Amino acid sequence: MDITAGKTGVPMVCADSMMRNVWPIFAAYVADYPEQCLIACCKENRCPICTVGPNQRGDHGEHPLRDMRETLYLMHRQQGGQKDSEFEDDGIRAVYPPFWTNLPHSDIFQSFTPDLLHQLHKGVFKDHLVSWCTEIIGKLEVDDRFRAMPDHHGVRHFKNGISAVSQWTGAEHKEMEKVFLGLVAAGAEPEMVKAVRGLIDFAYFASLQSHTSQTLLAMRDSLNIFHDNKQIFIELKGRSSHFNIPKIHSLDHYEFLIRLFGSADGFNTESPERLHIDYAKNAYRASNRKDYIEQMTIWLQRQEAVARFTAYLSWVETLEVPKAALPRTTTTVEPIAPTTPSPAASQAPIDKDSLVISHHRLSLAKLPATRAVSATHIISQDGHNASRFIPALITFLGPSNSRFTPRTFDTFGTWKRVSFKLPQIPEIGKRHSTNLVRATAPAPASFAQRRAAEPAHLDCALIRTGESNSFTAGTALAGLRVAQVKVIFQVPSHYPGKPGPLAYIEWFTPLRRPDDTDGYYHLSRSSRQHGPYAEIIPVDRIVRSAMLIPQKWGEDKSFLLNSHSDGHAFCLYKLGRADSLPT
Repeated sequence: MDITAGKTGVPMVCADSMMRNVWPIFAAYVADYPEQCLIACCKENRCPICTVGPNQRGDHGEHPLRDMRETLYLMHRQQGGQKDSEFEDDGIRAVYPPFWTNLPHSDIFQSFTPDLLHQLHKGVFKDHLVSWCTEIIGKLEVDDRFRAMPDHHGVRHFKNGISAVSQWTGAEHKEMEKVFLGLVAAGAEPEMVKAVRGLIDFAYFASLQSHTSQTLLAMRDSLNIFHDNKQIFIELKGRSSHFNIPKIHSLDHYEFLIRLFGSADGFNTESPERLHIDYAKNAYRASNRKDYIEQMTIWLQRQEAVARFTAYLSWVETLEVPKAALPRTTTTVEPIAPTTPSPAASQAPIDKDSLVISHHRLSLAKLPATRAVSATHIISQDGHNASRFIPALITFLGPSNSRFTPRTFDTFGTWKRVSFKLPQIPEIGKRHSTNLVRATAPAPASFAQRRAAEPAHLDCALIRTGESNSFTAGTALAGLRVAQVKVIFQVPSHYPGKPGPLAYIEWFTPLRRPDDTDGYYHLSRSSRQHGPYAEIIPVDRIVRSAMLIPQKWGEDKSFLLNSHSDGHAFCLYKLGRADSLPT
């Protein structure tokens, strides 16, 4: 093996087209566990990174890292016929000399990277944690809970449960993680809930694209919570006897490896597996299956050319061009008209060019999806089930319009949804940039239009409020409260003042402290005068969606505010990142 370049350097053209002397070194090795053990020359009942004993991998203890010089020394003595107890104690295999013996500036034992897909999402979570919980709760009960999980935009609904699924992908594992803690929390032992919470929080922290000392400390604490409570799985007979599992032990090294290499997503084996689809399978499908290698090569060259030109166009869009040089265009999105805000509403002006409304980037269809929906239908349980719609509308119009009274036969234009553009934050990157809040009534099946029945989608959301809350004061959640958005509408033209788009909401109780067991905020429906606490607000007071999970299955009284529904929600609730909210 020629390693001269790593010792003396070699001229290379860099990304800025400049020629520099570069020392290529062996820095990272992405492989599964058996291959890691093979490369590290250790037995598969050991760890390729540290010297943990074969029966101590589930103890969550600190163990010395493998030393490259010492390992080579012991292997050399073993090759010469000398027996050392350390050779057996460290679980070394008699492979000499390994290919990495003389690699410059490299340590093979510190070159193995975290594998989010196989170690964490598929391994510890799906193959172990889900199996243990299913064994305790019961397969049918787990399927029923997945079916009963509330529908939420951006969260997959497993309408048939999970027991019948034979093949899983990394994306499905991560979708399960979004709701699994809420699924388990109902009626489970506190230690079991804490263990599940610790492992899922760890998975979310480990998947962040950018880390700070705060996130790494929180990731360590999450792993500690899991290990402090994992014995409950054995006590409840979800796990047979021990946790001496290589993938569970591998999590102990994540903090060290992230500090060494950077965020774990850069070494995720999900990336090369995805590239196999993009560069091999899709290319083959684009051919006529005859002389396909040549056709695949041409297809890839064309894809690269398109990608380069797309990148160039994206760069051009970032340049500042004088407005006079731009062609006149029309927008397809109507700016929200100014409203008469309630005392709790924001007083910020509306930027019609960027559609920044009350500090929220909000988009609404130009015209309502339905033009003439009667108040009777809005109030009806077969419609939007907004039982306090008329009283709330009277209150919103205020005492200055006391001579005008809304009637049940009045008709309103209604929108199906309002969307928000979530900001790009380093921890999440460009993923999940759109957030929707839906407010649609159930639609019956139509044989003439060949349309199946559609259930109602009445999402919950975080709402700006002027109320003071000592529990959230000074935090990212200050001034926010959860409510269910049941109607997004505009009033008829003959209404006084003709306010802009409005939303009918029903409040939940104010946020307090996260629960010590599941880590979620616990909420219940607010009531006034033996009915829901309802209010009509300008639509620009809606901040983003909020997913609620029933605390007890089959009841509609208490709920858990899901902090795992998406990456931005996790950063908001777990890290207190106010910049994860639409701005």
